[in-house]
Amino acid sequence: MKIKFTCIFSLIILFFSCHEQTNEHIQKFENTLGERKTEALNLMVFDFEKNLEKIYPNLTLQKAYEQYLKDIIDPKESNWDKFRFLSDKTLAEFKNSGLKKEIYNIELEYVEEKKDSLTTYYSNGIGKYMRALYEIKDHDTLIMDYFKRREIGGLMPNKIFVKGILHSKPDFHNYFHKRIVVIEFTY
Repeated sequence: MKIKFTCIFSLIILFFSCHEQTNEHIQKFENTLGERKTEALNLMVFDFEKNLEKIYPNLTLQKAYEQYLKDIIDPKESNWDKFRFLSDKTLAEFKNSGLKKEIYNIELEYVEEKKDSLTTYYSNGIGKYMRALYEIKDHDTLIMDYFKRREIGGLMPNKIFVKGILHSKPDFHNYFHKRIVVIEFTY
């Protein structure tokens, strides 16, 4: 009886210590990113998951994220509207909060052949998003791998990102894994 009680007590302590550690990492990430930018990112995740429910109503959250990733790189896919997930309000907050500028360097480049200017996105390697990831990267191998790839290579083509993240076996109940995917598919 005493051994059973000790095992249960140890499991409870372990559970709460892991929960505390996760909350500590979330807090560190959010403090680095900033309150308004964190709220904008939370809205983006909300819109993304609402869209997942709409397009994959019979799948669990984990399976819906995975299917979205597979579908977005499927060469047979033709319904590109289903991948648009930001509401007008959330898109405005993404821009107005400054989060977009923390994630991307946006440049207007003139293309001589087209006699027109094109907006080009580059990874903002010194923005608050990358700094926030840097603060918490050591506690999760998926975050560490993503951070290194983004730091070295900047923005990744969808196919490379999807194959890399699915290879890392993401947990889409994880606060960070969700946000990484949402950021990668928001411009």
